[in-house]
Amino acid sequence: MTDKERDGRRRRILEEYARCGSIRETVRRLKTSIHVVRKVLRGQDRTKAPAQAGRRSSLLDPYRPIIQRLVAEDGLTGVLVLEEIRTLGYRGGYSILKECIRTVRPSPKIKVTTVIEHPPGAEGQVDWSPYTVTLGVDQIVVHCFSLVLPFSRFMVILFVLDEKLDTLIALHEEAFSVVGGIPKVMTYDNMTTVGRHESKETIWLNPRFEQYARERGFDVALISPGRPNEHASVERPFHYIENNCLRRRRFRFADMEDLRQHGRWWCDNVANVRVHGTTRERPCDRLLRERPLLLPLSSHRLEPCRVLTRKVGTDFCVAVETNRYSVPPKHVGQMSTIRLHDDRLEIVVAGEVAAVHAPGREQHRRYVLPEHEDAFKRVTPSRRLLEQAFLRLGPAATRFYEGLCAQRGRGAGYHLQRILKMADRHGSSVVTAALAHAARFGNYSADAVARVIAGKQMRVRGMEPGAPLPPPPERVRRWLEGMDVDSGDLADYDRIIDGRDGKGGNDDGKTR
Repeated sequence: MTDKERDGRRRRILEEYARCGSIRETVRRLKTSIHVVRKVLRGQDRTKAPAQAGRRSSLLDPYRPIIQRLVAEDGLTGVLVLEEIRTLGYRGGYSILKECIRTVRPSPKIKVTTVIEHPPGAEGQVDWSPYTVTLGVDQIVVHCFSLVLPFSRFMVILFVLDEKLDTLIALHEEAFSVVGGIPKVMTYDNMTTVGRHESKETIWLNPRFEQYARERGFDVALISPGRPNEHASVERPFHYIENNCLRRRRFRFADMEDLRQHGRWWCDNVANVRVHGTTRERPCDRLLRERPLLLPLSSHRLEPCRVLTRKVGTDFCVAVETNRYSVPPKHVGQMSTIRLHDDRLEIVVAGEVAAVHAPGREQHRRYVLPEHEDAFKRVTPSRRLLEQAFLRLGPAATRFYEGLCAQRGRGAGYHLQRILKMADRHGSSVVTAALAHAARFGNYSADAVARVIAGKQMRVRGMEPGAPLPPPPERVRRWLEGMDVDSGDLADYDRIIDGRDGKGGNDDGKTR
């Protein structure tokens, strides 16, 4: 009823009441409500005056500037804003606060979705989400690993610096330990460390992760492209993690360990003990009902590591990055499997752990365990005996030995031992001639002598590319055996190596 209609009705009631003097008669004649007549006679039906500029005070009034800053600038949710202003003395409720926040930050439009039911113990969902945080004084990107059980909504979050496969497996082990069991099926999106959809019908799984899943007993499922609702249980809470967990500390932490501890505290004291908006129960309570239906944890916890394959070198060491690590000398020449853990390096040869090293802190170093050094000394004659046997090969060996000591230092004994073995195999005359030729080019090593005997071209500084190759090994062997290294002219040997012999050259060494 408009104000004009209300004034007309009031005028008629007053005129009729003045004529008859009775409320009931006025009601009967005008056919209206007795309550309306009474309100008119009491003056209670008048149009309300416009609202005054000064509205009714509220408990929120002293905190409105703070609420404006916390919502507009810091982006806090209503729950965190309530915690903040209560520390400042606010004693009001949450509903009036939500109404105030809506005026500062209008609610987004709600999208229509479907609800997927998840039986207890049947499924777990895993996903990554990057966040930019401040650790100390540095601003870096950290990666949040999240595992959520869709039935109980129980959540485990762990913060790391990368999303590598070894890191992913280690985080699975830690998360399963917190949950107290393993879901029968673990679902993922198209993360390459787990697998991807190559086509509508073809799914590729990472062999290493597939092997890990097989050992732990769970199946791997990849969500269908374009259907994110299948993974909603783990993806939706990332907004909650950002705006409740991280924003609670304004994204600032002392270091990585401080961030990880805050994540664990938040899960134990906030996320998993709150009443969930969908289930209307606490996730920790529903987990108690779900845990008996999970797969049991194995007594043997897998320790993630990087795996490398290396051949054991002649110095009974394997190369890992920039360093070399020793194994027993008996494994020289064999293939080894190296397992890189966070705190140690294991070298496996022939299915057995041959050596365990602490990771080297320095680069370009050779780390030899004392027991491996002792084993090498037991199978290797003393340096003095090697020197005496080597010098008995003649003056060419003496000149070679002087150069070898100058170049190799304490490693000379290793080369002496190898050259003496060559002398036993090929004869002292062959080895002596090879020593003289290697020394002429400044190559003081057992490998250089072996190349000469094998008939391979010497790698010499300043040698022109495309120089003629040496003769076949048998021919070299025959000439080496026939050479008088001590009294002969080395130019004769040069001609042999270059493919020139006495029949093909004149007296001055030039070819015809």
